[in-house]
Order: sequence, then C-alpha cells, then structure tokens
Amino acid sequence: MTDLILKGGEVIDPSRSFRGRADVAVENGLISAVAEKIEPDEQTRVLDVSGKLVTPGLVDIHAHVYRGVTESGLEADVAGVKSGVTTLLDAGSAGSQTFEGLRDYVVPCAETRIFCLVHIAGLGLARMPEIRDRDDIDLDETIRVVRSNKPLVKGVKVRAAGPGVVSLGIEMIKLAKTAAVEGGVPLMVHIGDRFQEGDGPVLTRDLLPLLEPGDVVTHLYTGNPGRILDDAGVLLPEIIEARERGVVLDAAHGRQNFNFDVAKRALDQDLLPDTISSDITGPGRLGVVHSLTSIMARFIALGLSLEDVIRRTTTNPARALGIHHAAGSLAPGRPADVTVLEQVAGRWVFPDADGGKLHGSTALAPVVTIKGGGVVSPDWGPRPWGWLPESA
Repeated sequence: MTDLILKGGEVIDPSRSFRGRADVAVENGLISAVAEKIEPDEQTRVLDVSGKLVTPGLVDIHAHVYRGVTESGLEADVAGVKSGVTTLLDAGSAGSQTFEGLRDYVVPCAETRIFCLVHIAGLGLARMPEIRDRDDIDLDETIRVVRSNKPLVKGVKVRAAGPGVVSLGIEMIKLAKTAAVEGGVPLMVHIGDRFQEGDGPVLTRDLLPLLEPGDVVTHLYTGNPGRILDDAGVLLPEIIEARERGVVLDAAHGRQNFNFDVAKRALDQDLLPDTISSDITGPGRLGVVHSLTSIMARFIALGLSLEDVIRRTTTNPARALGIHHAAGSLAPGRPADVTVLEQVAGRWVFPDADGGKLHGSTALAPVVTIKGGGVVSPDWGPRPWGWLPESA
C-alpha cells in the first residue's frame, strides 16, 4: 500500500536529468514511484504540493552540530530536517578526544542523517584556535578513531588557518593527509585564514598539490588570505590543477569565508563549485548564513540555474560522500528523503561574509521535509519574519 503521495509538484531530480510536473509516491520508507499521476489508496496520506518544487533531500556537506561542546554548534535537526536538509556532514566539530560524545549523544538523537569528519586537532573545535603546536595533534589516535567509526566517519578535517599555520606550516596539512590516507578516507581542507596579518604565511598554494581525487577544498570563494585568486584576480593554477585531478570544490559559506567579488571573478573564469554547503553554526544561522536554502538562492543570484544549484546540493554532495546509493536521488527504490521548496519571486538582498550585498529575484524556502518516509515541518526560520531574505 502506498503510504504517502506528494501530489502536483514540479519535480527536479538532477540524478535522472528529470524536471517536470509529477507525483511522488512513498511506500515503506522508500520512493515507490515518480509519475505524472498516481492514484492514492484509501489510507494513503496525500500532500498537495502544487506550485512547489520537489527535489531529492538536500545534502549539506559542511555543517557544525556538536551543540554544547563547541561554542558554535547548532541543534542537528534545526540545521537538518527542520530546514529542508535530510543529510548533513558535521565538518570536524569533534577531534579524536571528543568524538565519542558526538557519536553517542548527537547522531542517534537526530531525525537528520548525520555523517562526520574527525578533526586532526584532538579537541576538535571545543577549543579555539584548535591547533597551536604539534602537541594538539595525536596522529595515531585520530587514525584509530577514523578506522573504528566507519561508515559514520567520512573523512578527516583540517583548517589551514590560525596559529598552527605559523608553528607547523605545511606539516599540519601533511599530518592531516596522513591520517586520512591511513584511515582510508578523504581529507577536507578549509582555506582562508582571517587570523593572518600583514605578510604572514598562507598555505593554499602549497597544500593544493597534496590533495587527491575525492579530497575536498572547502570555502572555495573565501575573501580571506589564502584565497584562490592572485593579486590580479586570476585563478591560482594550483586550484585549476586540483579540479582537473578530481578534488571536490566546495563553496561553503560560513560566517567568515564567502565573498561575492571572489565568487564572481572565479565564476567568470569558469570555476564552478562541485558542491554548495552552508557551514552553518548557531551564530551563523542568526547572522549571515541563515540556511542552506538561503545559500542556494545566493548562487542563483550569482548566475547559476536552479537545476545547477539543486544538483550541487543533492546529487553531487551525495556522490562526494559516497552515499549516492542512498541519497541525492528520487529514483524508485531509494530511501524516501525528499525536500519540498517554495520558490518566491521578489527583489531580495543577500549578504556575504565580508559586508557585501547581492541583489536577486529568487528566494527559496523549505515547505516540508520527508525523511525516510516521515513528514517533518520546517521550523519558523532563521529570521524574525521567517525564511525569506531581506527585501530590496
């Protein structure tokens, strides 16, 4: 028996190159059919989503949800299913010394599907800055935690920022890469160092050649030192080479690492992100980040198509995480993770992390989230008036 039908929406599923008006049926927690007209059974729950967008469940591969242990952690389901996101990756909130708490007390309590990166710093982000010198890194324990917590753990995280850059230099990145290789997982590297002053060191050009296919560069469009543009605004050759090798380019926004001018210059040189993520935190949700759907709308304002943006928040991040068999698609037989969005026309103003403003005509807001067949309503939204951005 069909348990649920989402009826009358505009389905956009980049994994199958499908866009069109269709119904989506759910049975026993799985997608059972996507078709022009699906008739309900007597006991089928029907949700009328006419005029709305129906997409695979959104996948955010850069979020921070270790609430109570890290200063910036956000409640997982507020970042997740209550914001239209069915799957998220906690991007290194926990290190080897703090990982058990995230595993045992956050992940099991969330409706959202959560995966994790283990930070190369032993305390993760429970102490900031997280790496001051070599004593803050326990390489052997990091490898052990990674190996013993698969498939929950999807990689190792390091930030090419802060005092560790001065004290350890590229060795900090090499240690993280060693942990990833020995653990059999990818490495995610945060670029953009707002702590750097004057002519201090940055590591971006040195670290990019170390990255292999499947590794991730996050904060692709940071405006901070260590950005992907040279002083003339031209892309670094190392970032182009990394893309050609199959390194995943992630355009995480965050509170401090997204700049519209950098994004425009990079896009003008045909450097598109592979994935779009939020880097959402508690303070970021109330500040400039707001939600993954807000970040998606900013990329539409930057010139990407709606389909391109949905691909980079569903199919592509699912593939980057190696979970494309279970997420990022509305193919029959897949888990019933579905996001219903409202596309709202208007004159909107979007912020970046550096005080920049961008005008756009499209906003996106979550309407309902289907997680494993269960129906979750969004919360009120990150702004006092709800989900929509400021009006121009």
